[in-house]
Amino acid sequence: MNRASMLLGVGLLVGASHLPAAPIYQAEACCQLCPAAADTRAYQAAGLRGYGRLIEAQDGWLFSSAQDLRTEFGLSQQSYKQLKRLRNALKHRGVELMLVYPPSRGLLHADKLTSAERTGFDQARAQASYRATLGRMRDLGIWVPDLASLMQAEAESRDYFFKADQHWTPQGAERTALLVAQTAKKIPLFDQLPVGKYQSSPAGLMARSGSLHKVAQRLCGNGYPRQYVQSFITQPISSSPSQQAQVVLVGSSNSSASYNFAGFLEQHLGTPVHNASLHGSSHEGALLQYLLSEAFQKQPPKLLIWELGDAASLGRRNLYRQVVPAVSNGCSGRPALLQSSGTLRAGANQVLFNGANGVLPIRSSDYRIDLQFDDPAVQQLSATLTFMNGRQETLTFNRAPGDRQQGRILLELREDGDWDELTFLSLNVQPLAGVSGNSRLTTKLCQVRSDEDGPGLRTAQTSVER
Repeated sequence: MNRASMLLGVGLLVGASHLPAAPIYQAEACCQLCPAAADTRAYQAAGLRGYGRLIEAQDGWLFSSAQDLRTEFGLSQQSYKQLKRLRNALKHRGVELMLVYPPSRGLLHADKLTSAERTGFDQARAQASYRATLGRMRDLGIWVPDLASLMQAEAESRDYFFKADQHWTPQGAERTALLVAQTAKKIPLFDQLPVGKYQSSPAGLMARSGSLHKVAQRLCGNGYPRQYVQSFITQPISSSPSQQAQVVLVGSSNSSASYNFAGFLEQHLGTPVHNASLHGSSHEGALLQYLLSEAFQKQPPKLLIWELGDAASLGRRNLYRQVVPAVSNGCSGRPALLQSSGTLRAGANQVLFNGANGVLPIRSSDYRIDLQFDDPAVQQLSATLTFMNGRQETLTFNRAPGDRQQGRILLELREDGDWDELTFLSLNVQPLAGVSGNSRLTTKLCQVRSDEDGPGLRTAQTSVER
């Protein structure tokens, strides 16, 4: 070392001795819930219903009493029958159905609750109900991965969910993908899937503002910091670009690219996965849009993975009146018993009438209605079905902004109760939003034998949410 560098080093040391001491910061706990958050009446406002009440837990965790700490997970007998119908319809097209139904945050992270809140949460009952629900789904012939095993995860395992959000973390997504792969490899057709090798690698940090934080902010006014977790990206190591995916994922926002669930599936399944989930839509909307797509109708996959953000939607009976006919493409390729085409006017429009050329014996869900707007921007529609005895059924179809179903709506006639004894008379529709003044609508009613899509009870409810 020469003299100049020695002098420079001494100068740096001397200068460092005169630097001010490093500042000392006091860290204070952030963001406690206000008394209003404990008042269930505060949750009657729009956008807050369904949360029950917020519960403040340890280590910055928040829970929803209604969503996270419920103890019952099963479906009604009718809902299981409807789900069986969907499975049968897909099986008829050569498609195996897998349901991915994760445990609730309370089932996996009850250790974050305070001792008082843990006392009020019957975790054993919740675990038994969740396991039984997965078992009932398997009994329908549906492939269901053993996500109940997540409840025995090691204490040092990374958090499956975010601290104040119902979404899983990327780490939770990968743990789910591993269990999905274990079950998928038991399916007889798995060996027929194209083979590929994929690798997942870290891709920086992702920030998440929790949905429960946003609820707390509305109730109490105080903000919360974002939670940062490691994100991932999956890339092929070896696969043919010409290989078409024979596995399709449709799901909730848990299946969005942010959490890399589709990528982890590719890695652990060892086969290409097409993610047909929709940004800003639900798992119901994603499923319906995919079933109506040209891709599904022309070449259905061998395995359809349906990721459920929450199984509550499986109890919405009108869901099946839409998705089951969608599997076999509505009235396409079938003769129309009744049909019309014309421009929609403001107010109610009669688009089908049974009686112009004699009354046809149109009863039960052996019959379906296929509506096609020339304007794909239709977002909301009211439909009233009238029967010969004067009874009516009115439904409202709502589409989320992310749904792109090309202006098409399918609906089976009802068969629950005594509805299968009623003869269809007419259909009136009224566009409520998203229809221009010169939109045209083509409507068809056709017959499809109920055993074509598999046997089962057909039922309905008074509102259709997508």
